[in-house]
Amino acid sequence: MREIYLKAPAKINLALYIKGLREDGYHELQMIMQSISLADRIKLKKKSGGIVVKTSHVDLPTDEENLAYQAAEIFFEDHPEISEGVEIYIEKNIPIAAGLAGGSTDAAAVLNGLHLLFKKRMNYESMRKRLEIIGSDAPYCLEGGTVYASGKGEIIEELPFIGEKYLVVVTPSFKISTPKVYKLYDQLEKRYDSDFEAILDNLKNDNKINWNLDFKNDLKAAAEKICPEIIEIKDIFKNTKAKFTMLSGSGPTVFSIYSTRKEAEKVAAKWPRKNDFVTVVKTIDKY
Repeated sequence: MREIYLKAPAKINLALYIKGLREDGYHELQMIMQSISLADRIKLKKKSGGIVVKTSHVDLPTDEENLAYQAAEIFFEDHPEISEGVEIYIEKNIPIAAGLAGGSTDAAAVLNGLHLLFKKRMNYESMRKRLEIIGSDAPYCLEGGTVYASGKGEIIEELPFIGEKYLVVVTPSFKISTPKVYKLYDQLEKRYDSDFEAILDNLKNDNKINWNLDFKNDLKAAAEKICPEIIEIKDIFKNTKAKFTMLSGSGPTVFSIYSTRKEAEKVAAKWPRKNDFVTVVKTIDKY
């Protein structure tokens, strides 16, 4: 096998709670993460040596800054007996710096794909550990699905799949820096008591999701201050038949869940903000 084709699905956050600041400078998180059908497509091709990254998106770095490149470096470090290299082509469908784990999912797909391409035994536990170096979302992106993530996001507990839900995903052209959002969050004094355990209990034990529970994103206020367009997008969703609307990650992507694909497609087709990235997707199970 000389080449392999992969999908790298995006993720959304159904809930993101911040418990506090850790001694290592990171934030202690509680999150519900969910994979969606929006995905980058990746081609891995063996080459004589080294790592080359090519991409369909002009704003995506192709050097060591690229998380897929870093994942390939990790793979070859772990397998020094391999003399060949790899060419990585990324067809970028997930918006960049959007709170959808676009870079992390590419990295996870590349690490997974290189094990397949070079016929190396896969140990998901150790692969997740290696992906922690790249980013907090990356270990989750290895298998996706519906999960409860804690710590920095690297401690993962699988939850029952929430089922196929149809979403409209909207990303404004404004790019948000995740560190800046967290920094501003730390400066904002307003904090709200919340009941994350009720959400977990609902997702683990009930047949139907209770969207009236305290699903929330603690980064919302900080992200909206940096990018007020988030508020505009949420206001548009308010005037639709959305069952649930949420900011994903540190933003600026906002998504809404609808009862049917037809409802979601109707909202997307009539979206009034012409410069936004707008797409209709569905939730997907562990891959």
